Amino acid sequence: MTLLLKIHVEGYTEASFASRMLRPHLEEYNCSIAVIINKTSNSRGIAHRGGLSHYEQFRVNTRRLLKNRNAVVTTMIDYYGLPADFPGMEEVNRFPISAERVAYLERRLDADISGDTVSEDTFIPYIQLHEFEALLFSDVSVVDRVLSVDRESKYAELTEIRNHYAPEEINTHPETAPSKRLKKLYPRYSKTVEGMAIAERIGLPVIRSCCPHFDAWLTKLELVAESRQGTE
Repeated sequence: MTLLLKIHVEGYTEASFASRMLRPHLEEYNCSIAVIINKTSNSRGIAHRGGLSHYEQFRVNTRRLLKNRNAVVTTMIDYYGLPADFPGMEEVNRFPISAERVAYLERRLDADISGDTVSEDTFIPYIQLHEFEALLFSDVSVVDRVLSVDRESKYAELTEIRNHYAPEEINTHPETAPSKRLKKLYPRYSKTVEGMAIAERIGLPVIRSCCPHFDAWLTKLELVAESRQGTE
């Protein structure tokens, strides 16, 4: 049985990553992939896609995706910049390690979205540590090759960052989040164009080997897809 997997993402970069890198991989597990960008509205009530400034709209959108009982729904949203009304945010700082914080928020998200009405493995929450750009630090040599074209190489600075942090440990302060570090080193860095080019050149195997939280999520999706095949 083909598994319909809906990936509810925060923005256009995550949508591109899911479409261009996750879809081909998960199709090997007999998955049909639908990528949905979160829909939000501005202060004037005008709807647009991308972003997660308020939790309630994201909750409504996610629960709507779960109305198809034959589908599995997962998320890909950034820990960096989560809104204050996100479930568990008021207690999350009692966990000293970022990985523990994200695991706690994922449990809270699961409880709030699933409740008692969604069966196990139908909703699989995933929060990216700390944002999409963290994945790019899996191979800083690729980052520099892409971003130093017609620009000064910053490979030494990138290597210094990696000597201190694993990709998913790069912190979430406004000045030092992964995307802010790249912007500081390469001011013309483009998330949607160059970010995806870097990710594709690095490839999923390297990203998975360097990013255990990401790898655990993708492994879970693979296992759920395989289990659904067993129900044919």
